[in-house]
Amino acid sequence: MPGFDFASWPPTLSQVQLEELTVYATSYALSHGLLYLPSTLLTPSIPSTAVHAPLSLFPSPFPRQLFEQAKKLQRIYNVLYSRVALDEEFLDRVMGAEHGVGKVDDFIGQLWKGWKTLRDEGINQV
Repeated sequence: MPGFDFASWPPTLSQVQLEELTVYATSYALSHGLLYLPSTLLTPSIPSTAVHAPLSLFPSPFPRQLFEQAKKLQRIYNVLYSRVALDEEFLDRVMGAEHGVGKVDDFIGQLWKGWKTLRDEGINQV
């Protein structure tokens, strides 16, 4: 099996092909929920627009050997991720709006405050 030719990446497209691919990619993103509400100074009470999340038309090539190595680590990573997700004290310390990342990143701080409120009140799914 021949190696990947990095010199040929990304592929060369005509302007028409690039525009068509862009329409397909953004349409896919919007129709599959890969979106967020645009930031505005005056947020309407009922949002009427959304923006597709950033995407890449040509993802960066990734070496197969490293991909296979990452797959071997996935099970261990899943256990670690699960244990971190269940450690509320640790997460409050690291991510929280009072002492953690949320203290210096307003976006994360607001997300964390919302999550903490829900967590402390209890989440009831009907």
